[in-house]
Amino acid sequence: MTLKPKVCDELSGKDVLSGFHNTIKRFTVTILEMKRLLLVLLLSPLLSSAQATIDTLHWQATRRLQLADFHSPTQPGLGGSEFYYQIGYEVRATSVWSQPAIDAFCLMFRNLSWVSETARNERTLAYNQVLFDLVEIHTRLMKAKLIALRTDRHFKQQATQIEYLTNAELGAEVNRFRAETGGGDDLPVLKRWQLQVAQRFYDTPDLVTTYHSSKIGYGLFMGVGGVLPTGPLAQTLNPSAGIGFGLDIAFQRTMLLLHPTLYNGSLRSGFSLHNQTWDKDMTVSSTLFEVGLGHVISDSPRSRLIPYVGYRLLDLSPRDHTDERYKGLSLLNHAPAIGIILDIKLGDNTRKRDRSEDSFWFVRTKISYSPLLDVQSFSGGLINMQISLGGFSRVRKVTYMSEHTLIPLPGNSL
Repeated sequence: MTLKPKVCDELSGKDVLSGFHNTIKRFTVTILEMKRLLLVLLLSPLLSSAQATIDTLHWQATRRLQLADFHSPTQPGLGGSEFYYQIGYEVRATSVWSQPAIDAFCLMFRNLSWVSETARNERTLAYNQVLFDLVEIHTRLMKAKLIALRTDRHFKQQATQIEYLTNAELGAEVNRFRAETGGGDDLPVLKRWQLQVAQRFYDTPDLVTTYHSSKIGYGLFMGVGGVLPTGPLAQTLNPSAGIGFGLDIAFQRTMLLLHPTLYNGSLRSGFSLHNQTWDKDMTVSSTLFEVGLGHVISDSPRSRLIPYVGYRLLDLSPRDHTDERYKGLSLLNHAPAIGIILDIKLGDNTRKRDRSEDSFWFVRTKISYSPLLDVQSFSGGLINMQISLGGFSRVRKVTYMSEHTLIPLPGNSL
């Protein structure tokens, strides 16, 4: 037996260098990725700390600035104080048919604002309070301009321009105030500015955003149901099941109800009516359409109860329309109807200032009765029962109430 030597492939010098370069490249990429990961891990605590230390104070007519509002450490080698502020706006949709709600705000960055140890007195507070008041006045002027805009596709561009011009005008007035008062050192001029600001507050009312629910509301629902024959009709028609849906239109607490229901069932026994013969065990389709007027007698954050009266239309026809025996068969019947609706509201429906309290989802239980007055076997009544899921909403409207602001003037403590 002869042993053959194992044959090995020879690698060229070019292939060896190529593999070596690829290895070095992968190693370099791995090192760079590790550096990025390490940088993120090192910066994450700093970023989290910076987010946690952001502290703001919104302007309030009933609350004046205090020394405790200046949270930033004193700047080494600097005297006096520094006040940091921001103005802005937000637009919130109300409904498809109504104008959006516009709000403007101004705030103080307490984590950036500071007062030196030598300036911790009432004069410094009065000086910075005038600054804060000027910011609020220009915020109100900006809001009035935003409300006057048309809410079309150019709104965002125009609003941004108004915000930019407002900041520019505010910056110019703040610089003039600082120059005229010498940074708060000129007490008579500071008092004159306080009086001017108090008068301007009264002349520039706060446009308070107020929400109203329209008298008109609408609701949609869809679910399942069943119809139960009563009286002699129970010997002719079997109970049926189907799907129901509908529309509610509300005016204040009065409801217009448009509720169609589609049922499938069968005949328990045959009958003849209006020169038409209906066979036993025939499968039938019935459309039951109710039109009613209801009134909300109870409306709480968790439930709503609506009794109603109306009119019912019943359309009975064979399901198999291709059968020659049943061509032309149709039965129409209409009669008064009476019923009651219980809506169990879903979610938090407590009244809130910034939205309508009449928009909610609900689970609906409905039961109604209508007589069926005809001859012999096709008389009695129909009990219609449904359970469904739906939603109801009233159109939200937004208005702006003018509220004049009275600023208490300081005494002689300055």
